[in-house]
Amino acid sequence: MFGSLGLLAALALIGSAIAGIVGLETNRDATGYLTTHTHHYQTSTYALSTESLNVGGVTGALEAGLARLRITATSNDLTKPLFVGIARTEDVNRYFARVQHDELRDINFDPFRIHYRRLGTAAPQALPSTQSFWQTRTSGTGTQTISWPVKKGHWSAVVMNADGSRHVSVHAQLAARLTGAWWFVAAFTTLGALSLLGGIALLRSGARRQAPETSSVTEEI
Repeated sequence: MFGSLGLLAALALIGSAIAGIVGLETNRDATGYLTTHTHHYQTSTYALSTESLNVGGVTGALEAGLARLRITATSNDLTKPLFVGIARTEDVNRYFARVQHDELRDINFDPFRIHYRRLGTAAPQALPSTQSFWQTRTSGTGTQTISWPVKKGHWSAVVMNADGSRHVSVHAQLAARLTGAWWFVAAFTTLGALSLLGGIALLRSGARRQAPETSSVTEEI
C-alpha cells in the first residue's frame, strides 16, 4: 500500500513540475512575467475595482517581496487620461464608500468570463490622484503600467478615468512574476523522483515478501 501511495505522490509531484515547466516556458514574456491575454473591461460607472486579494502569513516568499504583480491597461479613448492603482482594501472601500463602481468578481480567463457587482450610487468627491493611500499608482494617456511587490494583507486594484468621470473602458493584461520560480520546479522534480524511487523500492520489497516458497513434494505409491 505504501509503495502505491509513493508512486501516486511521485506522479503528482512530477506532473506539477511538468506543468510548471510548460507554464514558465509558454506563458512568460521577455521580462519573466507569467501573463494573461489582454481582455476588455468596462463599466458605465466611475471605476472598476477588484475583489480583495488576501495575502496570508503562510506565503513567506510573497511577504519577502519575491512575487510581483503587474497590471497594464490602455483606455479605449487614447486622449483620456487613465488612473491605475493598488491600495489596501480598507482604504479603497473608504474612498468608494458611496461611489458607484463595479467590482470584478469570478474572473475566468480561459474562456474569458467575468461577473461584475455594482456598488454605490454617488460620484467621487475627490480625484484618485489626490489620495495618499495608494501603494503604487500611475496615470496618464496611452498605456499605463504598474508593477507591485506583493505584500501581506488585503489589497485591491482600481482603474478609473483620471478626471473621475463615468464610463471606464480599458483593455488590460494581468501578469505575475515569482523570483526563483525554477527553484520550485526543481524542488517538485526532486521530490517526485525520490517518491518514485521509494515507491518502486517498497513495491519490490512487498512483492518479495509475498512470493510463495517453492517446495518439492514426493508422492508415495
